[in-house]
Amino acid sequence: MARSKSTEPLRLRAVRRLSAPHDSRSVGDATIERRLAQSLRERGVAFESTPRRKLAAAPIPLPRIIIRRPRNGHSHPLEKSDIVTALRLVGERCFYGLRSVELIQGSSSLLGGNLTLARLTVPGRILIYDLPPSPWVLPGRVARPEHKRLLVGGADVEFISQPQHTVVRWPGDSLREFMLFEVLMHEIGHHLLQHNKGKRTGRVTRTGDHEAFAHLFALRCRRAYGVMQRTST
Repeated sequence: MARSKSTEPLRLRAVRRLSAPHDSRSVGDATIERRLAQSLRERGVAFESTPRRKLAAAPIPLPRIIIRRPRNGHSHPLEKSDIVTALRLVGERCFYGLRSVELIQGSSSLLGGNLTLARLTVPGRILIYDLPPSPWVLPGRVARPEHKRLLVGGADVEFISQPQHTVVRWPGDSLREFMLFEVLMHEIGHHLLQHNKGKRTGRVTRTGDHEAFAHLFALRCRRAYGVMQRTST
């Protein structure tokens, strides 16, 4: 049975489309070429296949990386080189369809207890917010899933009873590693699930399932790649 673009493996489709983003989607499609060859041969016309484009001869183009100035007293723990390294490691299968990764100003303060550090806007934009310096002082006790996420990310978390609040400290390079895996990779996991379902304007699964998939993807990336060293771009 001939393989159509809809059944073409994602790893092959991602390389083909990212290598030539401005080509027609039919360019390089072996199914169309086979059908054309068969039709011509039935009419007695000789057919020679066109030379195939050598894909991935040059580095696959990455999504745009946009860095905005952070708010006063805030910073972006990640640098452009960190994002480039992360995207190259996970590969084109994961960033296919991703338009940009943007470091931007947040609209609220973590001191107000908001742990929304990034979000995916569809189709294909990952927005990562600037952060206040360590330590973070959050009102009340952080929820158990957030507590576990912070600990996995390398934070020191302390609960204070009077008045009740949570102090989060980031020793060494732990905040950068947290932002790489528990934030950037987590959002790439959301994008991967969203994009592969072919529906780009709303969640394709329940919120809990979406979060579970993104969490698992980030965890596997952390286990696979460990600590990512800074590299020059």
